[in-house]
Amino acid sequence: MDHNAASLQRPRGFRPYGESGPGGQESHEPSVSKVAHTLTACCRCRQRKTRCDAGLPRCGPCERSNTDCEYFDTAKGTKISRSYVIHLQDRVRALEAELGRLTQEDDEPQDAEVMVRGAGLVRFTENDDSRFLGPSSGIAMTRLVMELAKQNTGTKSIKEVVPDTKARQIKDRFTNESSKPTSKVYPLTSNVAAEKLPTPDLMERLVENFHQKAQYMLPTLHEPSFRRVVKDVYAGSLDPYNNFAVRMVVAVSMQKLDIKWAGLADSYYLAALPYLEAAIRPMNLQTLQCFALIAQYSLVTSTRTASYWVVGMASRLCQQLGITSEATIAHSESGVRLSPLEVDMRRRLFWIITSMELGLAHSLGRPSAFGTTPDHINVGFFEAVDDRYITTDGVMPGSPSSIKKLIAIHFFKMRLLQAEIRRQLYLKKRPEPDNDQHPWFEAMEAKLERWRQSSPNNDEGSGLSQIWFNGRYNTMIVFLYRPSPQVPEPSLRAAQKCFEASTFNIYMQREQIRTKSVDLTWVFTQSLFMALNTVLWTLSYPDIRKEHPRMEVETHLNTVLEAIFLASERWPGVESALELYDDLVKACLKAYDGNSETSYVVSSPSNRPSPASPSEVTTPPPLSSPAMALKSLSPTHSGQDKSPSFGFVIDNPQNPQSHKQTVQAGSAPLIPDDRQTFTTAPQRHGIHQQHFHHPTAAYEDTSFDPNSVYNTLPSSIPGLQHWITSNAIPMAATSQTIPFSMAEEQNYNLALMGNQYSQYLQAPYEPQQPVRTLNHEEQIELMNTLEMDGLQDLEDLMDQSARFFSSPGSTG
Repeated sequence: MDHNAASLQRPRGFRPYGESGPGGQESHEPSVSKVAHTLTACCRCRQRKTRCDAGLPRCGPCERSNTDCEYFDTAKGTKISRSYVIHLQDRVRALEAELGRLTQEDDEPQDAEVMVRGAGLVRFTENDDSRFLGPSSGIAMTRLVMELAKQNTGTKSIKEVVPDTKARQIKDRFTNESSKPTSKVYPLTSNVAAEKLPTPDLMERLVENFHQKAQYMLPTLHEPSFRRVVKDVYAGSLDPYNNFAVRMVVAVSMQKLDIKWAGLADSYYLAALPYLEAAIRPMNLQTLQCFALIAQYSLVTSTRTASYWVVGMASRLCQQLGITSEATIAHSESGVRLSPLEVDMRRRLFWIITSMELGLAHSLGRPSAFGTTPDHINVGFFEAVDDRYITTDGVMPGSPSSIKKLIAIHFFKMRLLQAEIRRQLYLKKRPEPDNDQHPWFEAMEAKLERWRQSSPNNDEGSGLSQIWFNGRYNTMIVFLYRPSPQVPEPSLRAAQKCFEASTFNIYMQREQIRTKSVDLTWVFTQSLFMALNTVLWTLSYPDIRKEHPRMEVETHLNTVLEAIFLASERWPGVESALELYDDLVKACLKAYDGNSETSYVVSSPSNRPSPASPSEVTTPPPLSSPAMALKSLSPTHSGQDKSPSFGFVIDNPQNPQSHKQTVQAGSAPLIPDDRQTFTTAPQRHGIHQQHFHHPTAAYEDTSFDPNSVYNTLPSSIPGLQHWITSNAIPMAATSQTIPFSMAEEQNYNLALMGNQYSQYLQAPYEPQQPVRTLNHEEQIELMNTLEMDGLQDLEDLMDQSARFFSSPGSTG
């Protein structure tokens, strides 16, 4: 890949490695922390007009008279005993002792398996409850990067790597960012629900945008049926489901436009919520659709609804409705056989909810709510034809295969392969594989390669092109070969694969942001941190440093830091993480300064038995966000490093340039599972089979084995000239073929994205300071602008996307 060709005009507010900030110097002045307190005269001495001293717990006069010594607190407007000061002093000493115990680090070498397998409770924000994260969450990569930074700087604690002055700057920036979740023009969230729906013409464009940007990955709605729902709502329907679904589709569609419409989209999300309770009360298939729409919206915005709970409820409803088994999916709870259309929708929603649930389980390192492995999933895929050919009577004869449905099926197959990796490497330790030279790795990589080569060459303008799937392939390669509980100390070959996959994705994602072809989701931002952490971890191998000179690595790192900076426009907290990485990256790059043969790989004793219980695992020191942990770093300096700081230092311009990001349909925080089937639904009694048929044979060129881990997609499909697997894009792409999307799955820099991660898990994020939200006047102004100018913008956006992803440069 020509990385130099990918270099773009530098965003305002950055300066890369080697450039000094304003005034040409950086501030390294040590902080001087002074603690002072005064004790006012006690009430008795004031009343008697006698001299009062600072004695504790009583002043001298009160001590001699053996009376209570109280002073008047003007802030609280009440009398407080001086003994309270002693209580506070004791409390401070106890907290300091606890802090010293938690931050004290052992001089003994770290154990790779303990670091990688160790799970535990992590606090993401200062006032947040602890959350459980397991090994597959990627938290170990942050620990490994910090360990490399400490080894290269000869320090015993990360607080020595990040000076106290910088720590306080990061904390202050984090607090400031958290208080302003807004774009450069309009706020990203709203406090006022939209009073009315868009005009019919605008609604038609928004629905079309939803079908093109959201339905390709997650076909949640039957499109002809939903168009009828829209007509009913405009005709005055009061049905709760209809009103909720229409407003949620508007919200999701607007979020996938330019970032300036995010606040207006949030207004429609608020407008949908009053209908939610009545809409989900029936606990039927429409309830599942409501849950899926909320989850889709949460992918592109910081919602007030926690995805973890919504998807969890949807998973349990799937089980209650009997759609998790092929034996019951075609029948109602009373045993009545359902129509082909309803059976197809049940299959779709099963795969959508399963994908989301497995994705959360992987991202958080938690068990799946389904409680089964992919080996036990026997539900067949949905019909691979366009929705207009699927009716209550069946599939119309002669219906052509739909590239939209095949893309979704291909995406879900990736989830299955990804789940196999998690089950084998990140759960209970097995006797085999015990290293990454084991035949299982070769077989797994071969499955991934076959899946990649069978990706579609054309995405019909959705953004889910072969290039996009190449990014997902790279992400799975990283999951496969990075340190895992099963193989905590990967080989050099594994590190090389991780380096190549991560650097490829760095330029791919930077190009995504430049072309505005990606949803700037929180998960997408986390994937940038994944690539950054992976590249830094690979530098612990001396051969990696020999193969890739420092200047080359600095180019890669500057590119990903620039991408993270651009993503910080949408997600508060990201910019402060950049400042923390400024020191971590500089420390990791010191590996180039020493002996080129020195290995910094954290080793693990061989043949270590798997811990029998969590109590046998020594959980590494807890991580926390800059808002919490960094303020505890002491001002310990082993000497000032006068070399220029690496990475990007935010200069905080007075009028920062706005970098508007458009959203794309390929960003779901979902995850894998493992096996699939093209199973024909049981035939419905009373339907003439000569009129309707199952179209699987039209696009299957191999027999399906329900017991197989992997079933390939067809090499060619009649009538779909763009589905040709023999023309797979090479991994070493030119600057014209750098991918434009990627699997935005994992959460690698958990401690640096506390507020978003906390909310994504379960709890709404409440900022410490008031935030500006979209007001009524701004809402009306945006709506008028969208109705007047947005129609042409929407058409241009969809046409541009279709041309861009169908161009020769995008298909490789």
